[in-house]
Parts: sequence; structure tokens; C-alpha cells
Amino acid sequence: MELSERMAADVDAVKTVVGNNFTVTNVYYEAGILTFEVGEAVIKERFKRCLRQLKNLGYIATARKENGVVKLRVFPYLKPSKNDIKVPLILGLVTVVTVSFDGFLRSSNRLYSIVTPGYGLDDVFLNGLYFSAALLAIIFIHEMGHKLSARVDGVTASNPYFIPGFPGIIPTLGAVIFQKEPLANRDDMFDIGVSGPIAGFITAVVVTFVAFETAVWIPADQYRVILETAAREGTVVEVPVIFSFIRLLYGRADQVPFFMSVGFAAWLGMVVTALNLMPIWQLDGGRIFRSFLTKRQHTIASYAALAVLVFTGYYFMALLLILMMGRSVDVAPLDEVSPLSRWRKVSIVGLIAMLILSYVPLNRIF
Repeated sequence: MELSERMAADVDAVKTVVGNNFTVTNVYYEAGILTFEVGEAVIKERFKRCLRQLKNLGYIATARKENGVVKLRVFPYLKPSKNDIKVPLILGLVTVVTVSFDGFLRSSNRLYSIVTPGYGLDDVFLNGLYFSAALLAIIFIHEMGHKLSARVDGVTASNPYFIPGFPGIIPTLGAVIFQKEPLANRDDMFDIGVSGPIAGFITAVVVTFVAFETAVWIPADQYRVILETAAREGTVVEVPVIFSFIRLLYGRADQVPFFMSVGFAAWLGMVVTALNLMPIWQLDGGRIFRSFLTKRQHTIASYAALAVLVFTGYYFMALLLILMMGRSVDVAPLDEVSPLSRWRKVSIVGLIAMLILSYVPLNRIF
């Protein structure tokens, strides 16, 4: 049965569903699309309820406000395909290998034997294991945040696809989850976007405390000598602001923590969190900021974020995102009438604070 014939057969059922949820003031076909004009101005909850019921019939709807009138347009709903298991599993196993090998390489750094006399092969493997487990946990929990949020909102999403990296440089490029159907409204867009960074940030904070607990605390003057050695070997990196705040909790003003390899996992977790919060469409921050910005405002915010990336040393990532932006499609929620809820708007302040706490400039700014 063709789509037009199918719609004609189900039109009475569709009218009943829409009529049960809205005050229908007019109904007609517009360019062959079944269109309803409704009397309600506030439609967020009504629309979500209606959308669930329409999906059960095999249909989906959009809501737009045109010339002061809220219009619902109904389309056939194509049920998402089943999630692939084989490819995500293979990629996950390969990523475990690259991260584990990277952990072994980092834990073999001769600085550890300088700071910790008697540091041997057992310690190398143990620190490598801590590093691998911590980094994989941060990435996995980040993606599960997205997955669970999508499930709560009734949105079908793929299994996480881990992206292997290059041991000794960057062990993994993170992971991605693909959204398989459109989002109902701006609240859902915000929730799915923010859930991953929050989950990943909390996990990274836990890993950071583990890093402090397993660190070797050494006198400040001795640390300067080690820092010079590390600088010659290219292993010195800037740390996020949150590291400095957590250090204050330990109250050792005359000592400096020298982190074992799990400290790099915490550092990388913070980097991933901060970068994902940037308001660029391909990143989680793209969904978050697009949920309350217009398309034009979001485009301006994206280019401003790219400038920040370049200014702080993320040249390759900025170039990659610029190339990808040319192929980006602005995907609006089905309900373009309802605004983002007030408490979500207020929570943007907390997200910006999280970005500041976790952002790690690769270049010295001052």
C-alpha cells in the first residue's frame, strides 16, 4: 500500500487522536499533507502525548506557528531499524586494546621511577590498568548518559560506537551514539545533549580524586626539578581549574601532587567534557545551545567557539569541525512552538561553570 493510500485509510484514526489532545479549529490537506489548526497556544505536554499515540498508529507530527496559528502536520512514521551489535562490539574491543597499550606506554615513563624508587614492571601494569579502566569508564558513562536520556524521552538511539585512537598520542577519539529519530521538543534536545557531559564530568571528578589519592606528594622545590625534566621530554600539560580547587581540599601547601598515569585519564576526561560543551553542532553543546538559540544565533555562537579553540591551541579539532560544519544540517525539534523550560535555561549558568572548570588550554593564554 502506498503512503497516500495508507494515510487515507487511517485518516479517521489520526483525526481522533489529534482531536482527543487538542481543540481542532480546522483540518485540511496542504500540499498533500494532513494539517490541523489547533486552538491551544501552550502545547508542549499535549503534543508529546499526541506524538506517542500517533506513533502507535504509524505516524508522526510536527508543530509550527504560522501567522499566529499553531499548525500540526501529520506524516507517516518510519520505525527505526534495529541496533547493530557487531560493529560497536568490534570497535569497543579495538578501543580497549589501544587504550590499554597507551596506558602501558604512559606508565613506563621513566619519571615514575625517579619519583617512586623501586617502581617496577608490576607497577607499570597496575598503573596502566588503572588508567585504562578510568578512561574507558569516563567515555562509556558519558555515552550511557545520552543513551538513558534518549530512552527516558522515548527516542531510539544506537549503541555507542567507540573510536580507537593512536597509543602514545591519543588512545581514543571518544565515542558516539546516533539518534535514530527526531526529537519531540527543545526540552528533549537539551536533555539528550547535556546528559552525556554531566555524566562524564561527574565520572571525571571521581577519577580526579582517585588521581590525587594515588599521587606522590613531593616538596615544591623537588617538584620544580622534576618539572624541568618532564618539560624536556614534552610531558608537561596545563591542568583544568578544577584540579586546583580539589588540591586545596588536601591542605598541603608546601607539597605538590605528582600524578600517576590515572591522572592523565582524569585530565583527558576533563578535556572531553569541556570540548563537548562547546556550542558547535557536531558536539553535545550544539544541541544544548540550539535548544534556546535561533539558527542564526547558533551559527554565530559556533564560529565564536571555533575562535576560542584556535586561540587556546586546538588547531586540528577546529579545522576538523570547520570541514564538518559545511555538511551539517540544522535539525529542529518536531515541536517548534514550545520554548525551552525555565529551569533548563537557568541551568545554562551551571553548564558554563562546568565548562570553565574543566577547560584545558593547550596554549598559555597569558
